[in-house]
Amino acid sequence: MKILLVSLFLPHPDASHAGGRFVFELLRHLSHSHQVTLVTRHESDEGVLLNDLNPFCSNIYPYSYRSASQRGVQDNLKLIANYLGFSLFANRLIKDGNYDLVQVEWVEAGVLIKRHKTPMILDAHDVISKPFKRIAEQTSGIAGGIAALKALVVRVLEVQIMQRFNSIITRSEYDCNFLKQLWPQAPATIISHPAGLDITDKNYERKPESILFLASYKYRQVNVDAALWFYRVVFPQIKERVPDATFTIAGYGPPLELTELESDPAVRVPGFVDDIDRCYKEAAVFVAPILTGGGIIVKVLDALASGTPTVSTTYGNEGVSAIDGRDILVADEPDKFADAVVRLLSNKSLAASIGASGRSFIQANYGRDAIMARHDALVSELSDGK
Repeated sequence: MKILLVSLFLPHPDASHAGGRFVFELLRHLSHSHQVTLVTRHESDEGVLLNDLNPFCSNIYPYSYRSASQRGVQDNLKLIANYLGFSLFANRLIKDGNYDLVQVEWVEAGVLIKRHKTPMILDAHDVISKPFKRIAEQTSGIAGGIAALKALVVRVLEVQIMQRFNSIITRSEYDCNFLKQLWPQAPATIISHPAGLDITDKNYERKPESILFLASYKYRQVNVDAALWFYRVVFPQIKERVPDATFTIAGYGPPLELTELESDPAVRVPGFVDDIDRCYKEAAVFVAPILTGGGIIVKVLDALASGTPTVSTTYGNEGVSAIDGRDILVADEPDKFADAVVRLLSNKSLAASIGASGRSFIQANYGRDAIMARHDALVSELSDGK
């Protein structure tokens, strides 16, 4: 079968975006049985990585963009323009190509893609209306009215995009139900994100009283806000009870508002991490202080897969559905979040139990082979009904 795979982010084993790492696994899997053409955005300095994808693709159509060091209004407008340009670029390839199936990764990539005769799958890594809705619910006054209008516009746009596709992949039952509230007729299928793609069988000694948050920050303000909330509101409460506690804010593209936190000797902001496996396993506790949420939180999956005891908000765990008190600790209020972290830092037996149970939960529910088999079944179903 000839498949066109459209990816908003570069699919690569060293991708800075967690979703890009998953799309690479999908690309590699599909290439075993199908002829895959890839069209992908990539940052200008990622162009050299495209050659690594040649063994898995019959053709590659790259669409480059410049990496922005800041997040000003002008940069955001340029990013939106790049999204639109990429979507038009992909639409032309769909129209002019002779493909048996098209799969588009991320809702934003489909904004200007029209409906075609070729069966089309939209892989909605995030339900993009969800964070906008939550921000509107948490905001009042004039700002609340503006946020509500944004949420309405995004909701209408997201439904319009989804209506052009034959099938929509969501990452969790929660997201599937949320999507169906927007559009009850949505042809949605749940295919979770595989966890622990970078987790090995190696063991590392945990650093006592070390707290980790690992995420991609470039163009992901929700992750920046999560780190700042934890540092400003939760971390001081932890330090009162565990004076030697440290907080590492790791991951790609931290902005100045995060890197300047290193003026605090208890904080490290190392940027991109080469050895994610070691990074997770050396941490005493992983935190996911997600305040709005958008889809299944891959960083939570990977932390659990590594056996690192994890504390998350409800939003951080909603797509994962780990059991609170058994596989993970869940808290939303700052004092309760701090208390959960302190419990894990001070009680090694509890930390070991939560970490081991979280890892077992991931192995049972988010294995790579099982997830790829679900994707194969969806492809087969669409091709049979062509």
